[in-house]
This record gives sequence, structure tokens and C-alpha cells, in this order.
Amino acid sequence: MNELNHHKQSSVNPTAYVLVVDDDGGVCEFFQDLFEEMDIRVDVARSGTDGLRRVMSGAYKLIFLDIKLGDRNGLDVLEGIRKVDEDVKIIMISGYLTEENIERALNSGADGYLYKPLQVRDIMAQTFRHVPVKSLRNLP
Repeated sequence: MNELNHHKQSSVNPTAYVLVVDDDGGVCEFFQDLFEEMDIRVDVARSGTDGLRRVMSGAYKLIFLDIKLGDRNGLDVLEGIRKVDEDVKIIMISGYLTEENIERALNSGADGYLYKPLQVRDIMAQTFRHVPVKSLRNLP
């Protein structure tokens, strides 16, 4: 990524802890409402390309990544993220999870997966299994 593109990403919240990458606006809004209610900063990316760009510009602790994105395969995005950040926890989400997709995701560095339709209890279980709540909250 060139320097100009890096600095143009003013919409990236550098203090966000959670990134949601999903081309479905309803899913993004669902995550935003859920995490903001818990005082957890969240960014959303509506494409795989934007998700990768945000990972380059931010320091996220947790990423929820859809497998079926409009512009690219979420599994390819997962592999791209792992090239620049080996430590971030990544949870794959999809209504199209197959054994093959799950196996590829886990072999490529995913930390877990969720099936759509999403349930709050499942999101919370995955979130707090991988990242301590204190490290996600917007503390002074």
C-alpha cells in the first residue's frame, strides 16, 4: 500500500478494538449496536478490500469476517490479514459454512467460526473466549 492511500484512510478508527467485515449492512449494524451498547469500539468494512485496508491502518484485537463477500472470498481476506497480523483473533461468519470452508479457515489461521443467522449469545461466547472484556472496553 502506498503512503498516500495509507493516509487517506481517515475513516479508520485507530482506537477501535473490533472490526466487522461483511457486505451485509444489516449484519454490520447488528454488530455495531451490540458492541457499542457494551462500550466496545467497533469499525465496519463492507468489502474484503476495505477490511484489509483497515487492518493495515488499525490495531484490532478481534475481527469478525464473512466468508462470502461481494468483492472477494473471505478466506482469501483471512490469509491476507494473517500476512500482516498473526496475533489478531479472527472469527469467520457465514451462512455458507461447509466442512471444507471451516477446515480451510482453521488451517489459514481463523480462531473460530459462527453460523448465520447470528445469535447474540454465540457472538459473546466467541468474543470473550478469545479476548478479555477489559481489553475491549473504552476505558479512560
